[in-house]
Amino acid sequence: MLEKGEKLTVRCGTPEDFERCLPLFEEFYHGDIGDNFKEVFDSFTRREKGCVLIAEHREVVGILVGSYHLDIDWEGKVAKIQALIVERKHRKKGIGKKLVNHFLHKARKEGCCAVVSRVNRKNQVACSFHEKLGFKEAGTYEFLLEL
Repeated sequence: MLEKGEKLTVRCGTPEDFERCLPLFEEFYHGDIGDNFKEVFDSFTRREKGCVLIAEHREVVGILVGSYHLDIDWEGKVAKIQALIVERKHRKKGIGKKLVNHFLHKARKEGCCAVVSRVNRKNQVACSFHEKLGFKEAGTYEFLLEL
């Protein structure tokens, strides 16, 4: 277990990290992992328009999956946190904050003018976490149509 003051490493993930990350993804998605998940994970680790950040201390304790894209509303490039997962026993130790800060640094280097993070409004812990980091509620609704 990661104790306060112990060294935590954050690095960019590789396709070889998939098996080590899978337990956290399965918990995050409640076991709803599709047939293409590994392929998409691999793609995020290899593309300029996305990244997987891994926090580890002997084992994977946190993951952030992010992407970059052009956005007409922002008139420029926007970064998006697509998934942020910290293993339950390691929460409240600054791991999520460290992952987000690494992603913010990468987003600035990519020339992004904003970072978007989609959060379930009913998840008060996630909402509070984002607010503490300076995120503001966008006040918009997102609609989805599966193809």
